[in-house]
Amino acid sequence: MKDRSPSSYGAVYVPPHQRLRSIITVQNYSSASSASPIECKVPDNQTAAALNPIKSSPAPHFQQQQQQQQQRRNGFGDSNHFNNNNDNVNNNSNNNNHKFISAYDDGVSEEGSDREIESLMVPPGASFSDNIEEWKRKLTMLLRDKEKQELVSREKKDRHDFEQIAALASRMGLYSHLYVKVVVFSKVPLPNYRFDLDDKRPQREVSLPLGLLRRVDAYLGEHLFQKSKTKESFPDFSISRSSSSSSLATDEGLFEQPEPLASSKAVMEKILFRRSLQLRDQLQAWQDSLEGRKMLEFRKSLPAYREKDAILTTVSQNQVVIISGETGCGKTTQIPQFILESEIESGRGAVCNIICTQPRRISAMSVSERVASERGEKLGECVGYKVRLEGIKGRDTHLLFCTTGILLRRLLCDRNLKGITHVIVDEIHERGMNEDFLLIVLKDLLPRRPELRLILMSATLDAELFSSYFDGAPILRIPGFAYPVQTHFLENILEMTGYRLTLYNQIDDYGQEKMWRTSKQAPRKRKSQIASAVEDALRAADFKEYSPQTRESLSCWNPDCIGFNLIEYLLCYICENEKPGAVLVFMTGWDDISSLKDKLSSHPILGDPSRVLLLACHGSMASSEQKLIFDDPKEGVRKIVLATNIAETSITINDVVFVLDCGKAKETSYDALNNTPCLLPSWISKVSAQQRRGRAGRVQPGQCYHLYPRCVYEAFAEYQLPEILRTPLQSLCLQIKSLKLGSISEFLSRALQSPEFLAVQNAIEYLKIIGALDEKENLTVLGRYLTVLPVEPKLGKMLILGSIFNCLDPILTIVAGLSVRDPFLTPLDKKDLAEAAKSQFSRDYSDHLALVQAYEGWKDAERDFAGYDYCWKNFISVQSMKAIDSLRKEFFSLLKDAGLVDSNTTTYNSWSYEERLIRAVICYGLYPGIASVVHNEKSFSLKTMEDGQVLLYSNSVNARESKIPYPWLVFNEKIKVNAVFLRDSTAVSDSVLLLFGGSISKGDTDGHLKMLGGYLEFFMKPDVAEIYQSLRRELDEFIQTKLLNPRMAIHTYHELLSAIRLLVSEDQCDGKFVFGHQVLKPSKVSVMATQPNLVSRTESGPGGDNSKSQLQTLLTRAGYAAPLYKTKQLKNNQFRATVEFNGMQIMGQPCNNKKSAEKDAAAEALQYLMAGTQTGQEYINHVSMLLKKSKKDHY
Repeated sequence: MKDRSPSSYGAVYVPPHQRLRSIITVQNYSSASSASPIECKVPDNQTAAALNPIKSSPAPHFQQQQQQQQQRRNGFGDSNHFNNNNDNVNNNSNNNNHKFISAYDDGVSEEGSDREIESLMVPPGASFSDNIEEWKRKLTMLLRDKEKQELVSREKKDRHDFEQIAALASRMGLYSHLYVKVVVFSKVPLPNYRFDLDDKRPQREVSLPLGLLRRVDAYLGEHLFQKSKTKESFPDFSISRSSSSSSLATDEGLFEQPEPLASSKAVMEKILFRRSLQLRDQLQAWQDSLEGRKMLEFRKSLPAYREKDAILTTVSQNQVVIISGETGCGKTTQIPQFILESEIESGRGAVCNIICTQPRRISAMSVSERVASERGEKLGECVGYKVRLEGIKGRDTHLLFCTTGILLRRLLCDRNLKGITHVIVDEIHERGMNEDFLLIVLKDLLPRRPELRLILMSATLDAELFSSYFDGAPILRIPGFAYPVQTHFLENILEMTGYRLTLYNQIDDYGQEKMWRTSKQAPRKRKSQIASAVEDALRAADFKEYSPQTRESLSCWNPDCIGFNLIEYLLCYICENEKPGAVLVFMTGWDDISSLKDKLSSHPILGDPSRVLLLACHGSMASSEQKLIFDDPKEGVRKIVLATNIAETSITINDVVFVLDCGKAKETSYDALNNTPCLLPSWISKVSAQQRRGRAGRVQPGQCYHLYPRCVYEAFAEYQLPEILRTPLQSLCLQIKSLKLGSISEFLSRALQSPEFLAVQNAIEYLKIIGALDEKENLTVLGRYLTVLPVEPKLGKMLILGSIFNCLDPILTIVAGLSVRDPFLTPLDKKDLAEAAKSQFSRDYSDHLALVQAYEGWKDAERDFAGYDYCWKNFISVQSMKAIDSLRKEFFSLLKDAGLVDSNTTTYNSWSYEERLIRAVICYGLYPGIASVVHNEKSFSLKTMEDGQVLLYSNSVNARESKIPYPWLVFNEKIKVNAVFLRDSTAVSDSVLLLFGGSISKGDTDGHLKMLGGYLEFFMKPDVAEIYQSLRRELDEFIQTKLLNPRMAIHTYHELLSAIRLLVSEDQCDGKFVFGHQVLKPSKVSVMATQPNLVSRTESGPGGDNSKSQLQTLLTRAGYAAPLYKTKQLKNNQFRATVEFNGMQIMGQPCNNKKSAEKDAAAEALQYLMAGTQTGQEYINHVSMLLKKSKKDHY
């Protein structure tokens, strides 16, 4: 299918399950001894270009997955990867996989559909086993067929026998699944939802006022006239999407910084020599000072210092060194200093430049401050740091602590890291996506920079894995220094404190509200991941040594709950019975931290500031607030820190004596098959549990309270799954192309643990759809601009179009707001007030515009020095507002550096008041995140292409509405919890989606437009469709021209922009959704050589009350048998008929009774067969002649 002309943005959408067919080689289970691979067949409705980048041979990592899959098919191992929570899908009772069986009937014509056929009818009187035997035959045939991939059966008997047929298919190594009333059989796994099998998939009939169309057409005509005159004046002018166009001067300008001119070599060497002597004198002076000697004595007490000589020797002799040091050994602060001091003492201080990456902002800042203090200097002199939005470093900084992302940004303009002598990657065990990506880049860089040294450090490192990745790099292990820590698991805690667990005291108000909210929208159908993971462990555990009360409490333990009441009780127990010392409580995320903090603040003991200092630690907090956790409390005050896993290894709070560990962390996983991120609390690894325990023994013997049984801990995985294997990869793929690292798939195959191949292909397809990559995976002009914006590609697109359409100010706010934590707060005891406060910012069914309104109100209040009061009254986070304000400035600066804006902000905000245009820009960025809004009697339902039915998060302004007067919602993200939820949505019209969504293509008839590979279908008058297509072509060309020439004045496109603004602002959404609209497609056994024209159904023409007799007359005269009609009753009590003749099947529209349905199907068939607009007897004679000719040719 050709989605649009090559000059326009976007690519043909290929659903994940069809990509899977293109990359999986399935073994042919024939009776032959040597099975040959089954060749993948491209579906008829996809072009080869759409699948061009997808390789038929799997990547090495994918081959391993296939081997595991093969073992599961043969009956070895457990197969539970593809879990399904979709209400429309039933699981195979014998297997947790969504298995799909493929089978093809040998009676089906070769010219029939490859996707869907009717299964053979079971003869009257046949027994149940006959149907199963028939399926056994068909499944066997499928396994022998190298081209066929799947079968879709709508037969009731097959749905009835689905479990038995699925069990049979599973034993044969195939997959099966039931979608409502459709049974799917396939050789490869398929997703939870298939839009092509959804009879109730919404299709849109678009309607616009005639007056509006005339005005838009007038503007468009004037624009095309002016454009033709311009082409006459400049006949050679053309536009290219390629980023290698000579007109894109940014290839060597904006995107790569020019090298500064160097002075003569002799002068430079003299300057560096003088600077090296100066550094050596400063170091010697500090070491000779009293404070310096005291600091040196402290440093010598650290285990890392005792390994100083071994570390320096190994680093000097090897290009890559791996250092594993236990918590508290001092590796993070000491090893960078060892290297710097060694270079300074050797007279090479001025040419020594060390970059030490940290996974988090707070780590880079706190470590740099500590190292500067140990060197007796101010931060920003020899030691500095750089994180997003802030940094302290000077011209003479030789040791820079930064986040991994900062180093990757430097590699964008300095691929060889010129001038850098040492790169230290700390906390590598966390296996973040940026860290894994950086390792691939550095591994490629090392051969080009043999003098560069790479040091990998971690507290809990799988050292052998990294050593083998870097060709046997040496490993150094530093023993830790920690006081003993007494460990208490849940059974010990209950026995020691006498606390009793019941079914009702494990969930606080927040937890009850959250569970009620979720169960109300999406009732659970199976046990949660948390509960199912520990069920077997608990069943096998023996608690006989504990009291009956403890055993009874353990039987009531709910692993899904954090246990706020137990935490509160335990903190009181510590405060009243234990020695002084800070308490560190590990929670899952910010929601749990803020809720628990609110609960504890109201407690008479824990909320008393004279007795307890209650603090929070989270990565999204302001730097000034994060630093408070390191301060010592007043005498007699116990410090309690509520933190996420950021406190495991990235930071050290020295006075912690007690640790409470909930055992969970909120992680995002990625379901590549369904192309959906999942956000669920999950159990941590054993290594993480040990790290949390080790936080308690820093300054004195400590105690760790694990709020889960020991048997559950024993069931934990050893290590956490790397982030690159559990998150979407769009931003990573864009970085790969920006660094000119070649093929995305080939590059990622060289990762330490390469991601799933389907996940890579999903990311590539997404970047093609949004116009960042062309069909050959090269960066487009838009893609190159996106690489300089440190945000997700969809947010970068919003910034770019906002600058082009002069509505930048609100877009800056929206993008900044989507980049930070949700600024709207929901306190437990004031939930209704908080929701009412947010609703006052709601502007026409948009979370994004509500954010703009809230920010503008805060800015006005800030000018009157009332910002805090404004946030307090409106339940808004002050920290989030300040972060948004800072990010707005950063984004504007980046757009200015890219040449998209200049200092004249007035020009770029001239259209910021047009909310409908702002909606269009939002749609441009967030597409293909689109959901249809279909209303029923009391409310509305939402559907997306990959998930089917979805829900809105309860904090959305749209979630409180019973009706949304727009047909579509664009959303920022979707997350699967128990169901799929949409976050941050904005309602848009048909015109906004057609003009600012993805690429559009002409359908099979005039007035039929399609998007997203046919998932979105629009029906309208042909002249309306032509206007939309013309406007879209011109709009794409305008954006392309503007990106190639950012300084171009847009007033030269005044008529085009006027037409677009008029259409998006005055579209009143007068259309309607229809369901099951059949679009006739020519069959491979086609009786006509040309496409039919749509005509009205009249008595004398193709249709009307005598349509059945007309069709029978045509077929009889041509020598064919009489047509057969099959009628099916739909859920809405309507009927739909299918007419069969000449090896074809044509389906009619739903009607109120069977008779009308058969007439409608006959009328559809007549329209299909008609070659012109003849009527009456002339029409019948004409088509009869063609049918006779077709029959002769066929035989």
